[in-house]
Amino acid sequence: MKKLFVLLIGSLVMQTYAAAQAPQGARPGAGAGGQQRAAMPQIGHVYGKLVEAKTRQAVEYASVALLRQKDSSVVGGMLSKPNGDFSLEQLPFGQFILRINFMGYKPVFKKVSVTPQTVSQDLGNIRLEANPEVLSEVEVTGQRTAFQMSIDKKVFNVDRNLTSVGGTAADVLKSVPSVNVDIDGNVKVRNSSPNIFVDGKPSTLTIDQIPADAIESVELITNPSAKYDAEGMSGIINIVLKKNKKAGFNGMVMAGVGTNDKYNAGGNINARQGKWNVSANYNFNANRNWGSGQTDRTNFGTQGSGNNYTTQNSDSRNGGQFQFGKLGVDYYIDNRNTISIGQNIVRGSFKNYEDLTSVFSDADKTFTGQSQRLSDNEFGFRNYTTTAGFKHLFTEPNKELTADFSMNKSSNERSGGFNTQAQDVNGSPIGDPRFQFNNSDGKTDFYTLQADYVDPVGTTGKFETGVKATLRNYSSIYDVFNRNNAGVDERIDSLSTDYKYNEQIYAAYVNYANVVGNFGYQLGLRAEQYVYAGEIPSESLKFNPTKARPGLFPSVYFSYKLPKEQELQLNYSRRVTRPNFFQLIPYRDITDPQNQREGNPDLKPEYTNSLEFSYMKTWKLHNVLASLYYRNTNNLITSLSTVIGKDSLLSTFVNASKSLSYGAEITVKNQIVKGWDITTNVNLYQQEVDVFNDKTGNFIRNSGFSWLAKINSETKLPANFTFQVTANYQAPTITLPPSSGGGRGGGFMMIPTSAQGMIKGMNTVDLALRKDFLKGKNLSATLSLSDVFNTRQYEMDQMDESFSQYYLRKRESRILKLNLSYRFGKFDTQLFKRRSNRGDQQGMQMDTGQGF
Repeated sequence: MKKLFVLLIGSLVMQTYAAAQAPQGARPGAGAGGQQRAAMPQIGHVYGKLVEAKTRQAVEYASVALLRQKDSSVVGGMLSKPNGDFSLEQLPFGQFILRINFMGYKPVFKKVSVTPQTVSQDLGNIRLEANPEVLSEVEVTGQRTAFQMSIDKKVFNVDRNLTSVGGTAADVLKSVPSVNVDIDGNVKVRNSSPNIFVDGKPSTLTIDQIPADAIESVELITNPSAKYDAEGMSGIINIVLKKNKKAGFNGMVMAGVGTNDKYNAGGNINARQGKWNVSANYNFNANRNWGSGQTDRTNFGTQGSGNNYTTQNSDSRNGGQFQFGKLGVDYYIDNRNTISIGQNIVRGSFKNYEDLTSVFSDADKTFTGQSQRLSDNEFGFRNYTTTAGFKHLFTEPNKELTADFSMNKSSNERSGGFNTQAQDVNGSPIGDPRFQFNNSDGKTDFYTLQADYVDPVGTTGKFETGVKATLRNYSSIYDVFNRNNAGVDERIDSLSTDYKYNEQIYAAYVNYANVVGNFGYQLGLRAEQYVYAGEIPSESLKFNPTKARPGLFPSVYFSYKLPKEQELQLNYSRRVTRPNFFQLIPYRDITDPQNQREGNPDLKPEYTNSLEFSYMKTWKLHNVLASLYYRNTNNLITSLSTVIGKDSLLSTFVNASKSLSYGAEITVKNQIVKGWDITTNVNLYQQEVDVFNDKTGNFIRNSGFSWLAKINSETKLPANFTFQVTANYQAPTITLPPSSGGGRGGGFMMIPTSAQGMIKGMNTVDLALRKDFLKGKNLSATLSLSDVFNTRQYEMDQMDESFSQYYLRKRESRILKLNLSYRFGKFDTQLFKRRSNRGDQQGMQMDTGQGF
């Protein structure tokens, strides 16, 4: 690991040095035509909106220039914004020509007069007409960069990530800088749990239930403003699903196969014409995996009794499939009003088989007993998400009103059995086996309503406000049965349970931002009212662990722009992580008698104060983003393990009395030479946590220094080949509770993470090679190999005054995949044309264009 550390740090230093030596771009200066006489006032303001002539949709990144009518010298200019708006300010009086250019469209020239009577002018919607002759000759070769950095958000574009093709969101997040995903799909950012959204909204989907090929991008916001939900200690990860809005008819089909019975297929299609945009996406994913595990535990004796030892070895096989479908429709009422609706459907089932052997020994390590437990479980789930949204753009630039509604309904069923057989030292059966099976049925209704309003203030200010309501209702029935020697099933009331809970969050926020010279600031405040109630109907038990009181979550941002494309930013936010129902419910799960789990209804929410200082430097081909951060968390929710009985371990959840972390992170993105891009991310951090064990009366302190490093390399090779390498290393780190936003849907056993352990280091390397075919590169073949050296696993050491334990988990991780994809489409095909005898007056003529 020392060599790997030196290699990573050396690479980072070399990239930083290369960026520092990059030539500076010439700073634009005022031309002769832009020099104004001192006596002439410069108070004119001209603005408007660019739209397509036929579709009436916004045209972004078009060139807008204002020229003097007298000599065509440039007075001002800009690129149109994503919503088509442009705004030219501080203009002198005079006669001008507005010139608009955009590739594939006819240029537009418009006379403009700025006088004392027309100081501020709204030019309205300016229509751009497509130029078919130009379009038929243009071949678009540009593409988005794989990783885009800004001072407050990082965006990872999934279509450039070859190593995740044919996988799931878990595979995508493994490649995202600053993000760490363990083998069970638990997600950490800077070794703390983020809040995971799908399309900006909470979801009941796990990251293993979202296909990678359905994802457009991943947004990482480490210190969100008051506009965002306050949930999540280390910020927000927003998974943005694909929603094509290209004009005309276009799409993609793809299929893939991987080693050990792994298959995926799918595609997307989009049709946009006139006032309508319709997009659909479907993905199918099926796979088999193997897993293995080992646990060695020493239970320390008390009151003169000697130690005893427990060793467990497991071998598992699992497999299943899931389908993901999405349909979206946008209706453009007019130039400034849009209605959008969408429907997601996800269904799947997984089967899991495990052979678990437990061996027990006394203080002399003499064999005292052995058992074999064979388990066979099946897990099925369904998820339906309906969304509706409205967006209104005002005439004033950047002023808008949006309203969104989301309804998520999900259900899951589990069924399976455990056949436990006592054995002698030779593995021969002793007595009759004990057969136990269970059935569970869970349902969730999840509703989100949100409205946001943005209003510019002056020329540089912005006021934002909004309200949001999140409502969740959950219910579950869990029945456990024993089958006696006569074959009769008997319900075990002590292990069976049913429970329900209701969670409501009502929020409102305000943000105000402005710029004074090179100094910028944003002040925000979010208020959230949290209401929670849970119950176990069969036992007539009800509990309300938290009082319905509003929480205030301020955020403050300061930024300062330095010369030569440099920027400094200091920000602060207060965040919250509330205990989930499974952490609260006072039910003991003894599926594995040697490793039991139980919730704690007395848990309190944890509150985090997050402070971050960042520096960003941009060159033409290089970017550097460096951050120092500090987090102090009150009532950190963590798990605590204690020995019960002779050889069993009970894990429950408690609030830590102290928790803090601080560190430094640097991300360097470089184009070393033309066609070779490298992004390096290194995070160095220190963590400290104190936990009070009320069963023993002792404090448990866990602290340590750790680091995480990632390198993503992409190289363009001759003959339309692209080669990618992703390398990760997580150094040993103290254990903290797993994220509630990840997890797998296949019935896997939970890793017993607590504040009493140290997770050992882990490194992985993934490779991918893509070849593009045909003239327009419409056909692509991607060959990927994950975990080249087969080193991805989970190892942990735990110890306190009552036990010590070594824990090892391994899943199949070295997987070879081959994926094929084909893109098709034409520009501006009239799918919704209505023909009539009046021709062009009621119908729209078919445009012809080159396929993508």
